[in-house]
Amino acid sequence: MSDRLKDLQRQRALAQEQIAWFDREIARETNAAPAPMAVPAAVPAPAPTAVSQSIPQADELIERYAPKGKPVHDQVKRGCLLYFGIAFALVALGILALYLYHRMK
Repeated sequence: MSDRLKDLQRQRALAQEQIAWFDREIARETNAAPAPMAVPAAVPAPAPTAVSQSIPQADELIERYAPKGKPVHDQVKRGCLLYFGIAFALVALGILALYLYHRMK
């Protein structure tokens, strides 16, 4: 039996188990008599592949190259608040200058 066939059979068994769960939940929500639990088919364990064996290496690489600084969202938020503060200060200085200019006339 090929690995692909085993994987397809395992996926089918999982899908059948999920459908049985949906049926039980629907029956429970509609207060109907619960459907008898289907006996799940024997799910063969997946064969180890090169991908599953390389997972520790992948986790190590993710930790190694993950960004260490603050998230971009925090930096953008801080920048926007800084620009707003500067713009507000310039407007306030402009109003103060106009007030002082008209007062001296």
